[in-house]
Formats: sequence, C-alpha cells, structure tokens
Amino acid sequence: MIAKQRERWIILLVVFFVVSLPSVESIGLSGVRLSPITYVPGKSIANHYYVTDASTPIAISLGGNFEKYATTTPIIDNQFDLIINFPEEPILPGIYFLTLNAAEVAGADSASIGALTSVTKQFTIEVYSIEKNIIASLSAPSVNENGTIHFVVNLQSRTYSDIDAVSAKIVISNVANVTLAEVYTNNRSLPSLTEETITASFNTTGLRPASYFARAYISYDHRQKIADAAFRIGNMDLILLNYTSDLEQGFPLFQAHVFNNWGNSLRNVYATIILQDQPLHPWLQTPNINLDPWQEGVLEGIVKVDLPAGKYNGTIQLVFEGEHKEEPAEFIVTEPVSIDKIKSDHELSRKNMIIQALAIGMLILIALILFLLKRNNRKHTLKKNEL
Repeated sequence: MIAKQRERWIILLVVFFVVSLPSVESIGLSGVRLSPITYVPGKSIANHYYVTDASTPIAISLGGNFEKYATTTPIIDNQFDLIINFPEEPILPGIYFLTLNAAEVAGADSASIGALTSVTKQFTIEVYSIEKNIIASLSAPSVNENGTIHFVVNLQSRTYSDIDAVSAKIVISNVANVTLAEVYTNNRSLPSLTEETITASFNTTGLRPASYFARAYISYDHRQKIADAAFRIGNMDLILLNYTSDLEQGFPLFQAHVFNNWGNSLRNVYATIILQDQPLHPWLQTPNINLDPWQEGVLEGIVKVDLPAGKYNGTIQLVFEGEHKEEPAEFIVTEPVSIDKIKSDHELSRKNMIIQALAIGMLILIALILFLLKRNNRKHTLKKNEL
C-alpha cells in the first residue's frame, strides 16, 4: 500500500515538473544564403546576420576545418557580419566546412540556464585544383519532324587555371545504337571558374518520328569529357501509354494516359471506347482536354458497366485536332466485392491475429516457467551445498 502511494506521488511530481517548464522559443539566425561557397584565392566574403527571438545576450562562435579563415564583427543590436578571407597561397583541393553558432548567454539575473537556446549554420567551401577540369552537360531539345535541333553543351570550369580551347563532337544515334550523324560545335576558351556554352545544329530531315540519343565528346586542352542526352523527333500524334483494363461492375472510373508526340499544342483531345460486340454504341466518351507540347495527360470518365464478368475486346479511339487514331484494347469485367465477403475477410484476419497473439503468449509463458524452474533448481542446489 505504501509503495503504491509512493508511485502516485512520483507520477504527480513528474507531471507537475513538466507542466511547470517555461515555454522556450528558439532563437533564429537569418542572412543571405552562402553555401556552397567556391574558394577563390585572395577573395573576401562578408555576410550580414540578424539574431531573432533572443531574450538574453548573444555569443557567436565559429567551428569546422575552415574556421581559421573566418572572423565575426562585434554584435550590435543583435546584428553582426561573418567575414571569410581566402588566403592567397593555394590550399589542398577538397570540401571544407565552416560552422557559425549563435547562443544565448545566461546573465547574472538569469532565472533558468535550461531555458537558453542556440542556432547553428553550416557552410560548405569547395576548393578546386590547379589541374584543368570541367563539368559538362548536353541539352538536346525535342523537335518536330524535319525540324532542326540546336544542341547546347554547358561548360563549368572547376579549376584555377584558364582553359585555352573547348570544343565537342556530337554523335547522333537511334535506340539500336546505330550512328546516324555527327556534328561539331564551335571552339572557345574557358577562363578559370567561369561558365560558357558551345553549340551545334542538326537538321533531322530524313529521320522518322522516334526517340534518339546524342553523345557529346568534349575536348579541352588535351583532355576529354562525355555528356549524353535523349531527344524525340515528333509528329502530330497522340500516343496511348496505358489505360484502365480492369473494370468492376457498376460505375467505375476509366483512365487513359496519353502523350502528345508533337512540338505544338493538341486541342480537343478525348477518347471513345467501343466494344466489338457493340460497335454502334460507344461505351464511353471522355471529356475534352488540351495538351501542351510533349505533355502527358489523362483522359478519364465514369463508365457504366452492366456486362457479365469476363474478358471483352474493344477499341480505344483517340481524337485530337480532328484526327482519329484507333488502338486495340482488352477489358476484364469483374464482379464487385460483396459486403459479406469483406466482413468474412475481416473476421478471418481478426481470428488469425488472435491466434498469433495466443501463440506468442504461450511461448512467453513457457519461457517464464522454464526460467522460474531453473532459478528454483539453482536455489535448491545452493541450499544443499550450504548444508
């Protein structure tokens, strides 16, 4: 009885302590975003910060493996500057980190140290190499049939050395990796830590509408990088990607996912479903939508399914810009799941859970009995040895 009363008092004290804790609002640290920072020898960076929601004086500290190159100005009205001075001499290439911490400081009349809060920002400093290096990517926009593709190779310098000349050969191939054509970009220099582009054009006349690939072999000062891109040559066509084939009796939702294979908009796009045994009566016609160039879309509508369960062959007719296109389709009509079946499955699941719980309980009980028997045997052996 005394033990139970003691437990109740402990619980009440804990609840009282939690309720009595003061509401603490964390301080904030706001300033212009810096990270990631590119290391530039001899350069200085200054960033202004505001400390918000502070109720006591603030202390600022720095950390990380780039700390020795950073300082802060004195705090005035909860504002200060972070200053980063990059050294003139080269440092080892790699990723460095700098942390900036603002923390409340307990004053002489502070009532609770536990209420003090802090906030930390971490900055990433990227140090490149003197060795010449670039990051390159290839842009290959899709075009309509017989159109001209304008390839763009984007170049980013990742070195502290100037690159004298950059150019690229772009190889165009089909999905079977058969080379169809080659084009060459212009040649240009790439100063240290700058970004540039080089371009080339390719006329697609003679190539049929399909998917294609382009690979750029980029040469710069006796070094090479490779960049890939995919593109489409399109025509005024609507491609059926997939559709709802399983339909439950009643009024299910039908969806057809389509793709505009055209570099222009397609208007008045809709689908009509016709079953082979009901050719004169459309099963469903979806509402009209418009599709932007190279856009995917969904044609959907509620269909009345009053057919017996089974498989049915039909046609999905796609209509766009006054054009018609037919795609063969197969539908599977299923009976709706009855409430009794749902209840039966739920009851079976509940029984299985009960059986599993009983089995686990029995295993725990057996383990407990074995433990108690083992402990009693040990006590009996000890007493016997004492005698």
